[in-house]
Order: sequence, then structure tokens, then C-alpha cells
Amino acid sequence: MNARPTVEKDDCYLDHAGATMYSKSQMRNVADDLSSNLYGNPHSLGTASRLTHDVVDQMRFRILDHFRTNSDEYSVIFTSGATASLKLVSETFNFSEDGGANGHFVYLQDNHTSVLGMREVVAQRGVKVICLNHENIFDLFSDAVNTDEKKIRRPVDGINSLFVYPAQCNFSGLKYPLWWIERVRNGKLDSLIDNDRPEWFTFLDAASYVATNKLNLSIHKPDFVCVSFYKIFGYPTGLGALLVRKSAEKTLGKIYYGGGTVEISLSSDMFHSKRPVLHERFEDGTLSFLSIISLRHGFDALSKFPAKVVSRHVFSLARYLHHSLLKLHHANGEPIARLYADTDYEDCQKQGGIVTFNLLRSNGEIVGFVEFLNMANLHKIHLRTGCFCNPGACQRHLELSNEDLKEHFNAGHVCGDQRDLIDGKPTGAIRVSFGYMSRKSDVESLLDMVKKCFLNGPEVIKIPEWWKECKIKVKNNPNKNGIKVANENEPNNEASSIKKQTVDCETIKVVKEVRVEDEIMENEGGFRLKRLFIYPVKSCASYEISNSWIIGDRGLIYDREWMITTPSGVCLTQKQETKMCLVKPIIRQAENSLELNFPGMPSIQVPLKINKLNTEITRTEISQSKICGHRVEGIDCGADVSEWLSLCLGRPGLRLIRQNSESKRIKPVKKPEIAFSSQAQYLLINQASIQWLADRVPPDSGCDRDSILDRFRGNIIIEGGKSFEEMKWEKICIGKTRFQVDGKCTRCQMICIDQSTGNKTVEPLRTLAEEFHGKIRFGIYLSRTTSDSSVIRIGDTLFYK
Repeated sequence: MNARPTVEKDDCYLDHAGATMYSKSQMRNVADDLSSNLYGNPHSLGTASRLTHDVVDQMRFRILDHFRTNSDEYSVIFTSGATASLKLVSETFNFSEDGGANGHFVYLQDNHTSVLGMREVVAQRGVKVICLNHENIFDLFSDAVNTDEKKIRRPVDGINSLFVYPAQCNFSGLKYPLWWIERVRNGKLDSLIDNDRPEWFTFLDAASYVATNKLNLSIHKPDFVCVSFYKIFGYPTGLGALLVRKSAEKTLGKIYYGGGTVEISLSSDMFHSKRPVLHERFEDGTLSFLSIISLRHGFDALSKFPAKVVSRHVFSLARYLHHSLLKLHHANGEPIARLYADTDYEDCQKQGGIVTFNLLRSNGEIVGFVEFLNMANLHKIHLRTGCFCNPGACQRHLELSNEDLKEHFNAGHVCGDQRDLIDGKPTGAIRVSFGYMSRKSDVESLLDMVKKCFLNGPEVIKIPEWWKECKIKVKNNPNKNGIKVANENEPNNEASSIKKQTVDCETIKVVKEVRVEDEIMENEGGFRLKRLFIYPVKSCASYEISNSWIIGDRGLIYDREWMITTPSGVCLTQKQETKMCLVKPIIRQAENSLELNFPGMPSIQVPLKINKLNTEITRTEISQSKICGHRVEGIDCGADVSEWLSLCLGRPGLRLIRQNSESKRIKPVKKPEIAFSSQAQYLLINQASIQWLADRVPPDSGCDRDSILDRFRGNIIIEGGKSFEEMKWEKICIGKTRFQVDGKCTRCQMICIDQSTGNKTVEPLRTLAEEFHGKIRFGIYLSRTTSDSSVIRIGDTLFYK
């Protein structure tokens, strides 16, 4: 199955459940189609518009044919995706013919977040809501068809109830039985409610399922089905469909109408008539018709691979990964992974191409998914971490109570953040998902990275005893998975890890104190400023200050004053292009120039200061971009340096952007102004902490210990005292300049890049994560608290509080 798009050859894509990749031939055909035909707005009556209208209708037939049904049985409503389809039904489904709320809304604990959103809408309308957990639903359907179901069931007129469930769980890959649809229609869920015998309708969330499985609507006939096309063949995004069974159309009552959905509408009178055809009535405004037209080429690309072959293919890859992780153990015999599964990965009819897990250290501690993601990014492995917008399944598999989740929220954890561990417990997991383009080599790349970065000692391959004894239910738990409970005397946080250090000799030091603006600050240990660095171009090489430097409003002058952007205007960093560390800047203040150097290329200069009297900055030279979610504005430095950077880095269309001194980054109030740096004005690194880490990095790791300081890309390097003393400080004073500590610096895969070569290594991130139990923090952020301009000098004494 070789139909991959143009990506770097060593990229490993394992997030097909999030969005599968589009193929090269598919995108070529889309481009040829759009460049060879004229498609107009389908609401117009011209020839080009008529063509669009006909092709869009043809795509409805193509979609229905793909799902083995026809327009006599189902209607197709185009939406922006599965979520929009779910929202549409929640807002328009009539639970009773008289507009009342006599029916019920039933859903599973393992439903997607978008279904939970439906719950809120219908509950506000007064509809009774029932949530079924994993055990409840399987127990409910475990018995044979009972006598009542065999009888002709006569539902109460005018009362409708809706059951929503996924065809495949996007967390574990479990495939739910499709025969439930008919059982629900025949009243299987009547036992959940009192007295009433409503007419039951089923909404099948098929977004995850149809990406790698064929849904045959001629056999299983849910009343509503939602899909997102980017999950099936990658492109187009922002387009999905709601399939509505003809017999269920009567339950959808729409109030709002937009362009194209009415036969007549009077502006001066409360009168209108909606179109009688369902999709014409529900598709408000102009459709995304070019995206719909592009669907044909996605279906054409997919048609080369029989659905059963794709389903077996992704299942076999998932089975191989699952069993490999299951058998892989550290040298001490402890497992390397805790797998979250609902099947034994032996039946393709029950299990999809998804494997979800967390890694374990040799002492049983869980590796945070952010630490894992940093290593995955370093090795160009693309996957998903977190709860994947499925809080119920995540909660069930991680064995967290509602109280646990509320405590996590009160502690500051929210969906999508990087708080992967709270009190040693995971807040999410790692998900690997396969698509029709996936290969066995992708699995091997992932396993190689796991062994290289997280395996302690020679690998041990064995089948766990609990797996032999209980092969049906593969849901791991600490007792089954052989996880040791950490000794309470062992370190489990940064402070305790620091306490592990041994003191070679006890030296009594004289405590030095100073009064700074009515505050007593001290210097026990004789801390002083040892080295000073700026990084004129964000994510490029450093420029070391030899003596003293001016502190400006945003930090050290010229620090992160420039950045490189891609043709799309996005800031480029070493995470995407490691060769940026070879772009070496030199500040030549006497010549008013920033000189840039790169191996094998002549140097180039750009002005340090722009003379506003001689230079008129046009609006076209102003560039806007984002850094860490904040909008920034800068001035384009011109075509010459753009061409130079593009040649150096081998990326066409790069631009050098200079911070616009008259603009301010849009940030929350009461935050200090910063240049193009990501988090703070300054980053302080303690040389003793660097030495502590260097002593622990294995000598055969490929990481040059002398390169470790440069990897952390600090501004202010201090010496004196013990390692990690800086992590306790709240305020400091260097020379005459006062700073406040804004927090600890959380490190990512950037520290795995050798700043002198651009080569990547696993260290020192691995050692840092192990020593601090996944809390990858090193160095402290500072911001200046004194407003007057000042100078900082090498050798200045540092006082702290």
C-alpha cells in the first residue's frame, strides 16, 4: 500500500484516527480537475453553476454507493464534519410530535465529546438523559432476543427517543456491534425507562469506523450516520456528511433557514416556505462546493484498496504493535508498557487499527505522555497524546473517578494541556492509529524509539502471566501488569531528586547579605554572572557577550529581535529545521549591522537599526505571525536575506522578520513585554546544575557533555553554590538590576539538538526525565522589575531571595 504524500522520507505518521494522509495521485487529480473546469456557485443558473450543481448531486450518489445504499433509503446532508452533524441532530430532533420533551436521549460513556455536547442541548430542552457505562451496555445486549422483542411492538404515538453510540471507539479501537441498531429499534432499551414505549431511533457515530472499515447500510440501517471525509482519505478537510434514513426524516424539525433553503421568504412579513427536499432544506448558504467536488478523487484513490484488505491490514499492524509492547520488558523483568484495550487483538471483527498505552519505567513509574511526545517529535514520529476528545473512555481505562477528574481540573489541568501527570497518575495516554498507507516499518520505527529512549538495560521478551491466565480482557491494571509501588522513601519529585546529591565535603560559607529596596537578599555560595548570551535570530545560533550588555524593555537588546518565517507566515524553529543552529549571528554595532554566517556560504548583513528618517516602511513590509499562540508583528528584512536563508536551509520562500519596535505582542494584561522569545524575557541557567546533569549522561550516549550548556540556550549563566538552588528563588538582583522569577522552564526535544552540528541525540532529555520523574524542568524564567535602563556585566554578583 504505497500511496503516500510527499513527506520527508524518515517521517513516521501514526495518527490516522486523527486525520489520514492524502495521496500524491489524489492531490494531482484534484489540481487537474480544478484547473481544467470552471465551477460556479450552485445557487446561480449559469452553465458553470449548473455543472457544479450536477457534480455535487453526483457526489451524493457516490457517497451512498460507497456505503452500499441508495437515495431511496437515505439522504445526504453535507456538513463541516461529524461534529456538525451531531450538533444538527441535537438541535432539530423532535422527541415528541407536539414539541414536548417526553422522549429519552441515551448515550455511552465512551462516546466522543461531541456527543456529550448533544446531551447538553437536549437536556436544556427538558429531555431525559441516560448514560450507559461500558459494562452496562454489554450486559444489556448480552442476552438472547427476548419474547417481548419478538412480538409486534406498538410504540406510543408521538414519543421519540434517540440512542447514540460509536461504531468504533476512537480511544481503544473497540468495534461496537452493529446489530445493536435493530435491537434498539425493536425496543431493547425500553427497560431503561418507565412505562413509556417510545419509537427508538439510532444515531451511529461512524467517523472513526469508516476510515478503515466498510459500513454496509444495506444490512445495518441506523437512522442517522455521521462521517468526516478527511478521516477516510485525508482531503478535503472541513467537510463531512450526515446520512439520514428516509423513515427518520420526519423527526427533524428545522426553524432557522439560510440562503438556498427556502422556496419563498418575505422580508416585510413573517412568511416563508422551506424546500421540501431534506438536504435542500438543511444545507444553509453556499456549500463548500469545491471541496465536495474534490471528494471524487479521494474515493477514486481509496477504490484501489478493497475495504476488507484495508481492515485486515490496519488490524494486523495494531496486533503486531500491541503484542510487541505486551512482551517487551526492562532488564529487571518489569513491563515497559501499560496497554489500554478492550479486546485481545485476535479478532478483526472486534478490534480496529488503534493501540493506546502509556510507558513505564523500570521502577513502575509512568512516563508522562509529554515526555514521550518530545522523544517522538525528535525521531519524527507523529502520533496523538491526551484523551483524544473521549473523556469517558479515557477515564475508564485510566481508572480515574469523577472526583479525581475534578481535582485535576481544580489543580489547573484542562483538556489539551501538557499536564500529563498529577501526583504520579496519568491524565491521558499515547495513541497509535493506522491507515491504509501504514507499513510495518512504521511500527518498527516506533518500537526502535521506545527501546532506544525508554528501555532500561537489555530487553527481555516474555509473555506476562496475567495475559496467559486472562486473555479475553486485556485491560491492564497495576496488579496484573506487575507494576511496583514506589517506595515512599524513594524520590518522586524534583526536590527529592535534588536531595539525592551527595556532598563531597562540608564547607562552611560566610552568608553574604544585601539590602535592596528594603528587602534583604543573600548570596550564600558566592553566585556571580559567568557568561551572557543573546540569540538575535530566534532558534538560530547564539552570540556570546564578552563584557557587558544593555538591558532593554523586552530583554537583552537584540535578543530574539529577528525570526525566520515560512511562506505561510509561520515562525520556523529548530523543531522543524535543525540546521538553523548553524546560522551564526555577529552583532556589529559600530557598523550598524547584524552579520549572518552559514558554513559554505558568504556572509550577509542586515541593519541593526532602521533610520526612520531615510526609510519609509510600507504596509506590504509589515508581517504578522504567531509565537506560542500570541500574535506578533514585524518588518520584512527584504529579498536578499530571504534568498540567502532559503539557500542555506534548503527551504524556498523563507523570510527574515524584524520585531516592529512600535508594536506590542498581544498578551494578557500585567505581563512583561518580550521580543520573539517564546515564554519570558530571560532564561537563567546554573552552571552547577549543568555539571550535575553532565555527570549523569551516559558516556556512550553520543551526547557530547561539553555541548550540554549550549543545548539549553540560556541568556544568563551563573556560577557558584549548589546545583538547582536557583529553582527555589523568587527574586534576584544582578549588579543593580532586579528580576522576578516567573517560573521554571519546561524543556522539550530542543535540548536533544547539538547546537554545534545540528545532530540529534536522545540525551540529555532522557536522563533529565528519569531523574525528575517526568517533570522535565531546567532553568528559570526571569523578567526585569526595574524600569530604568541598565547594564549587566560579566562578573556581577548575584543576590537572591
